[in-house]
Amino acid sequence: MRRLGEFRSALASLGRVVRTIGLALVFVFSLLSFPSVTPWVAALWISWSLGRIVCRKPGWLPLTACLATLLLRPVALTPAMALFLMTLLISAAWLYRIRSQSNQRHRRLICCAMAFTWAGMFYEWRAIENCSSPQTFDFSRPIVCLGDSLTEGLHPDDGYPDALKHLVNAEVINLGFSGMASSQAIGQIDRVLSHNPQLVIIELGGHDFLKGHSRSQTRSNLTSLIDSCRRNGSDVVLMEIPRGFIFDPYASLERQIASEKDVQLISDTWLRQIVLLSPIAPPGRWMSEHARLSEDGIHSNEQGSQKIANDVARVLESMYGEALLKKPQSR
Repeated sequence: MRRLGEFRSALASLGRVVRTIGLALVFVFSLLSFPSVTPWVAALWISWSLGRIVCRKPGWLPLTACLATLLLRPVALTPAMALFLMTLLISAAWLYRIRSQSNQRHRRLICCAMAFTWAGMFYEWRAIENCSSPQTFDFSRPIVCLGDSLTEGLHPDDGYPDALKHLVNAEVINLGFSGMASSQAIGQIDRVLSHNPQLVIIELGGHDFLKGHSRSQTRSNLTSLIDSCRRNGSDVVLMEIPRGFIFDPYASLERQIASEKDVQLISDTWLRQIVLLSPIAPPGRWMSEHARLSEDGIHSNEQGSQKIANDVARVLESMYGEALLKKPQSR
């Protein structure tokens, strides 16, 4: 009997170690995941907590991990997200307080509150990426792509605008310039609007961070660019820029601007894929050269530019309909 007790004790200790390692791995995965899947990462933690609550076990730790994930990344404090974070904090604290009690009524209320606020956050998350106003495209007006070297392209590639022009039934003008920050783009806005664009695709903010510009200054510049385009009757698409795979010092700036100004947003997955499928990071490090999307880990090659153009084309189709896209040539 003594040996059986020792075996059970060792088995319980092993179980705690496995759970701790599992929790740590999920936490790391949550930090490294793309912003586009943030609601599903939160849903994973909530489901973990709800499962423990159903089994009458403490459910506060997964909620605490979820809260830490969202605050460390960090996410834009939009209304629904702020409410969701507050609910996570209160729920985790309350579950910790009642962890030794058997009052299931309180636990059910917490489950309902988390599910309700998550649904609101998810709806807002998806709504931010899609402008609400209906769009019509004037085919006599061009699409202007304004950005830094990620738009201009790195020789011999001419960037995603060159690939995009083969996908849409509109003229595409590449006004990308290597090293351009949002403050420099303000000085280029007259040149942009001289083309009378139907749409301006803005990819800026990376060099603001590299040059030490503040978040508030970059936000003001991007907002000014959007306002100038709209006064000209031009639509705007804002491309989200990642400034770190875990910690974002600009706190999802483009997503917050998209929420406030109701502009179309392209999630930063477009650039994260370029980085991951390059020689500087796995899995790109283990791929053949012909399958990679970048040669230097940041600028797209021909395949990468085509991938970005495809992503942009899908967004434009959601805005203007399939009439904007060129039909594939039959062979």
